[in-house]
Amino acid sequence: MLNKTSATTPLENVDWDDILETLQEQRCVLFLGQGACEAPGGGDIQSALSQWLDSDNPDHPYIHVHNPDGFFLFKKRFHNRKVIAGMKQFYSRPFPEAEAQFARITRIPFSMIFSLTPDNILARTFDVMGYDYQPDFYFRKRKASEHFEKPNKQKPLIYNLLGNIEEPESLVLTHSDFFDYLESVFEANSMNQRLKDELEQMERFIFLGLPYEKWYFQLLLRVLALHTEKFKDIERFALREFENPQLQKLYTEEFKIEFFPARTPEFIGELYRQCETNGLLKPLTAPDPAEAAMPDPSPAAMKELIASAETDEALQLLKVFLARRKPRSHPLANDLVVLRNQHHLLRQRDMRGTIDSRDLSVENNQITARLLELIDQAQNL
Repeated sequence: MLNKTSATTPLENVDWDDILETLQEQRCVLFLGQGACEAPGGGDIQSALSQWLDSDNPDHPYIHVHNPDGFFLFKKRFHNRKVIAGMKQFYSRPFPEAEAQFARITRIPFSMIFSLTPDNILARTFDVMGYDYQPDFYFRKRKASEHFEKPNKQKPLIYNLLGNIEEPESLVLTHSDFFDYLESVFEANSMNQRLKDELEQMERFIFLGLPYEKWYFQLLLRVLALHTEKFKDIERFALREFENPQLQKLYTEEFKIEFFPARTPEFIGELYRQCETNGLLKPLTAPDPAEAAMPDPSPAAMKELIASAETDEALQLLKVFLARRKPRSHPLANDLVVLRNQHHLLRQRDMRGTIDSRDLSVENNQITARLLELIDQAQNL
């Protein structure tokens, strides 16, 4: 008998048994778009980013046009660096609404999660919740790393499909970038072949918050089909109420997506409940007893570790130091989460060989400098 929601809702006809079965078998992939991530204070993240960048200002020093489709036209080519710096600041802020939503996702046993946004908010939430994961992203026109670790529900893959904010050259920000991206896909060397093989084995895709109304999204679905020969056989589930019936007909008939008129928080909440009822949620991580027994770390000890190139250990000590000074340490703790995530991603890029040694040195120095700043600020708590 099918698991149903307990009351009449837009999700009452969802085949929860099948979704749970594909989750258990690690054959269910989650795709997240910008609509699945609320901006700080609520609302649309694209609008919030535009407001943060002041991109609609006709006198903007760097942006000529910020198109409705989300792509930029910069006044000069090198101005993209200035805008990327602003984007990085935007995504480094706390996103409490999105993080509360993503905290539930961290406990649902997905083995692969693909994001169509360039941020690391989901990865940061995995860090905060204490769950392991492996980050990766599509770097157009670059050969994929040969390193590959098979994703699983204990260590899922979080894959930024359109580049990652920590690697500016990977970002798809302009129409030119997007067509470079398509060319890279057709050349078929920027995604690890074993990852493609994993996608071939999947039986269900769940799409949340994706930009169905954007002209390029249909191309992205075809791109996904290029990487997955069995795409036509994979069940596709999505949430959306279309104002344009022709658009809904296109996605249901051309791309075989089954739509349910519900909101993302409603679906994630019900999926979480179904997993909880059936004993599928990952257990909450227990506090580290070694941290609890640790003497109160001193800022001087943290700096000594940094001087010995033991950045991981210094980050860990600062985490413990701030945890013992809540709630006044909360703003610094948020900054530390971002920094730890950046360090984690940098190590992964180094391990996969996707970063030049000179860039690695520069970014390591930037992380070290920021860590020293946080330690100095923590001394004043």
